[in-house]
Amino acid sequence: MKKIFFLSLTIFISISAFSNDIITLNNEMVFSGKVKSVKNCAITFKAEGVKYIIPASDIFSIEFENKEDKVYINYVKSSQEDVEKCLKGRLDAENFHGKKGGHFVLGVLFGPFAMIGTALSSTSPDRGKQTYMLSENKELFSDLEYLSCYKKKAKGQLILMEGLGWATWILFAIAIQ
Repeated sequence: MKKIFFLSLTIFISISAFSNDIITLNNEMVFSGKVKSVKNCAITFKAEGVKYIIPASDIFSIEFENKEDKVYINYVKSSQEDVEKCLKGRLDAENFHGKKGGHFVLGVLFGPFAMIGTALSSTSPDRGKQTYMLSENKELFSDLEYLSCYKKKAKGQLILMEGLGWATWILFAIAIQ
């Protein structure tokens, strides 16, 4: 019985010693090695004794072998914080940003030109009086993740309203003919 126990313990230790993290790139190439760090939108990865720095935009997925690893725990923690910041940015933009009725009128009057103007404009929670006064997330107004999600949602909503205004103008033009 002791031999079976020690044999299984030896096999378990040897299997865990050879365990690897798996990275799949966007071009479907798969690499096995060890993720050393995740920061600044890049992954530091070591495979076969060679250290690689891979931009996060090139990575399709990461599969961590050891869920107790400090790198994995920090990766999950930072991902959750980014998701929360992004969600707060989207909600603030949805609830407080812009005069949507005014953008509807701009869509009726100027159509695609209003949409192009909004797409090229710079939005921020600091510029909107309503967002600045009512948001409970003022400490995030300088956070890049929050701002990115805020701007994307705010512009999307305003362009949608302008598109609806333009569609209304088109339908009205068709109806009077």
